[in-house]
Amino acid sequence: MDTSSHTSKQEEENKALALRYHNDIFQKGRLEVADEILSPDFVIHNPVLPEVLRNGPEGAKKYASAIITAVPNRKLEHNDILTEGDKVMIRWTNSGTNTGPLFGNPPTGNAYVVTGFDLFRISNGKIKELWQQYNFADW
Repeated sequence: MDTSSHTSKQEEENKALALRYHNDIFQKGRLEVADEILSPDFVIHNPVLPEVLRNGPEGAKKYASAIITAVPNRKLEHNDILTEGDKVMIRWTNSGTNTGPLFGNPPTGNAYVVTGFDLFRISNGKIKELWQQYNFADW
């Protein structure tokens, strides 16, 4: 059996899941996709986020909803995507105008550009974990 083609196919499926997390949930606002692509025990490793937003599909939906409300004109661009085994790394740029409250902070009304990395771990066809780092210098 040729395991290289199996691995490549699996990595492509993992990449598609990570892209759906960004594109469907955060960009298009299709919050119901979280139930489909995230494991029930999904965890975002991001100490900046309130804990209620870091756990499970419901936490991801609350996180996305907060971003969607705060930045209705958001644009998420993927600069690099790397896959290896059960991991997908996306380097991204997010831009928009903060017109709504976000995590208890009032809207700034300012345009912003934030850059960051998301490292996804996929298990059994679901996103299990996400490590997230970003730069809020231009917020």
